Amino acid sequence: MKVVKGDLIKLAKEGKFDLIVHGCNCFCTMGAGIAKEIKREFPLAYTVDKKTIEGDATKLGTFSWTEIDFNNHKFIIVNGYTQY
Repeated sequence: MKVVKGDLIKLAKEGKFDLIVHGCNCFCTMGAGIAKEIKREFPLAYTVDKKTIEGDATKLGTFSWTEIDFNNHKFIIVNGYTQY
């Protein structure tokens, strides 16, 4: 496994990744940790999260996703529902 250290958001904006997977809760908040940063920097990821049912425990183990186009670099953000 290749390990990359640094600021995930900055590296994504620089085109270093084509996929980001992060953990979210089932309450559509994205209010802490990396989820909060992703919500601020890539609001479309939050928009697709809000299209799911807020507080639905059956989301655990599922995901939502969106494609981001930032400065002609496309990548996908996956909101993995890992917390209730």
